[in-house]
Amino acid sequence: MIKGKKRRILASVSLHHACNDASTVVLPSIFPLLYTQKLLIRNYSAIGNTILVGLVTAVIFQALVGHFAKTRHSRYYLALDAVLVGTSLLLMTQATSYWMLVLFFIGVRMGTSIYHPVGISWISHTFAGKNLDRAMGFQSAFGNIGVLVQFASTGFLAEHYGWQAPLYLWGIINLSAVAIGLYLSRNPYEKSEIAQQIEEEKEPVSWTGAFHGIRSFIPILLLGGLAWGITVNYAPSLLNHRLGVPMSHTGIIMGCWMGAGTLSAFMYGRVSAKLGRARTLVYAYIAITVVALIFGLSRNVPLSVGAFALFGIALFSTFPASLSFIGSSVDPRNRTAAFSLAANIMIIGNSIFSFISGRISDSYGINTPFLLLGAMTLAVLAYLVMMIWTGRISADGCKLARRVEPH
Repeated sequence: MIKGKKRRILASVSLHHACNDASTVVLPSIFPLLYTQKLLIRNYSAIGNTILVGLVTAVIFQALVGHFAKTRHSRYYLALDAVLVGTSLLLMTQATSYWMLVLFFIGVRMGTSIYHPVGISWISHTFAGKNLDRAMGFQSAFGNIGVLVQFASTGFLAEHYGWQAPLYLWGIINLSAVAIGLYLSRNPYEKSEIAQQIEEEKEPVSWTGAFHGIRSFIPILLLGGLAWGITVNYAPSLLNHRLGVPMSHTGIIMGCWMGAGTLSAFMYGRVSAKLGRARTLVYAYIAITVVALIFGLSRNVPLSVGAFALFGIALFSTFPASLSFIGSSVDPRNRTAAFSLAANIMIIGNSIFSFISGRISDSYGINTPFLLLGAMTLAVLAYLVMMIWTGRISADGCKLARRVEPH
């Protein structure tokens, strides 16, 4: 059971995760409306270009945060995240051209780049043992809740009140989270803990050591970014343009995806305790492969909606699993840098395949990115099985292992 100060820290981090993840997908959620009405977005390639620019910004800014951020200042970094995101979303409502939209989206991505290196590192610093899986699943679930609320509300708001309405809503929510987050995380450390952290932070960050700690998980992280990017950026258009689902219903379906994912993340601690992290990943990748093929080949709306729910359960169990693996594998002084690298690898997967998906959607149809997702998931599943078999990724009770070695 998580109690006292640690509970408040977890609550603050989880609040910022909810606002952070919701804010990254507000604009992609209204892409179908902007595209259909030719408001700022005129083709699928423009979607890919916008996402690519934002993600390149995130890679650069995230690296800077990973290098310079200090654990004892985590609460202030998260507050800065919310200020940048909230302000940029409000400014985005005033965009009168595509390039103004991109400019303010860069501001959003600068802000959201802070959370993953800082927030996840703070969780890994604060929790250990079984509580790490529990806390990692909890904060991950709140990220999902933020996106769930965003998906459930954005389609309705955009359809009935205009494309600016969701941006106003999440801009205000982020600015409100500044004060709430600072209040929840008040007095996070004793004086002795601060003195110890100052002493530890005198040692320079080792990016080589951080990379060594996460290198076995690079394909897993790339796939996580790829799956998230393709789904968030192109699933609304798949539902609306290929399957004929109205925008308001599209938001509900995406909300079901996030709802299933939220439940999966909340349950991750228990599932991991029973199955182990490695076996959880194997089962999840099998499910994702099947679901991606359904999205790519089927025109049956009920089948696709059911597949979205299964997809949410599978995909959102992979995020806390991979982050817990990293948190328990990296030297504490390199954690922020390691999570910066991990987040950037996910962003690279997101950006490259979101860009490619825009091109292949224009040429071959909006369903083709999901066929790509299925093929890539199958490849990473084969990699994961090989790594477990050889002992380079901890078997964690998985019967696929030839031998069990600590990672």
